[in-house]
Amino acid sequence: MKDSGIVASLLVITVALVVLPGMVPDQSLASYESTIEYINTPSIPEAFRDIKDARARKQYLIDILLPLVLEANKKVSTLHKSLIRIKKTRYWFSDKEKRLVDELAEKYRVEKGDYTAMVEELLLRVDVLPNSLILAQAAIESGWGTSRFACEGNNLFGLRTKSGQGMVPKQQDQGKAFKVSRFKDLQSSIDYYLWNINSHPKYDELRRIRGSEPYPHDPFKLVRGLRHYSEIGDEYVQMVIWVIEYNNLQEYDSYRLE
Repeated sequence: MKDSGIVASLLVITVALVVLPGMVPDQSLASYESTIEYINTPSIPEAFRDIKDARARKQYLIDILLPLVLEANKKVSTLHKSLIRIKKTRYWFSDKEKRLVDELAEKYRVEKGDYTAMVEELLLRVDVLPNSLILAQAAIESGWGTSRFACEGNNLFGLRTKSGQGMVPKQQDQGKAFKVSRFKDLQSSIDYYLWNINSHPKYDELRRIRGSEPYPHDPFKLVRGLRHYSEIGDEYVQMVIWVIEYNNLQEYDSYRLE
């Protein structure tokens, strides 16, 4: 994640956009499953920046991001279901099944070897995250869609790059130079974020918690595995929890694409 100076700036932006006089969170949760159409908004529209009302601006951002989050989870869910089917044939893997397992192992950083063991590990990694958790992190990391990285680079999650190409933060601690990734569109940013959570060693704890709990996954349990996402550790975990609760983001955990 970003250095401490940038973290502090984004926290101020987040609080300023969320905690405003008269903005009382709606505590009601949807008790039914809702469906929405997939609309691919490539980048945060210029019109977003012209919205003066903070509540309306936040809802506008959620409306843009939710279909993209659902699409990212849908793709991962399809792969997860394929792995479950493959697991049932553990005593005989077809060549096609082996190819898929090999490809996923390469992508999700799983050590190759026994196919049964590979499938078990992949089932822990190739899985969805609650919509509320993804939306909360996007809100925090992008300052509710106002950060330069989000507006100019479609980077909703402060994801860094090692390629040498990317956006240079205006403020960096001495000796901690880094660049932030650019994405071709918002969908690519969310897809990459989900892959990163599902494959990076820093999030082993989150994946263990997720693998030990039945679906649908509880965002308030999984968030404990995000303490290494930020330099502020457990404070970051508490911030994610607070953003979910205050903005009633759990409502969107019941949504799916048409």
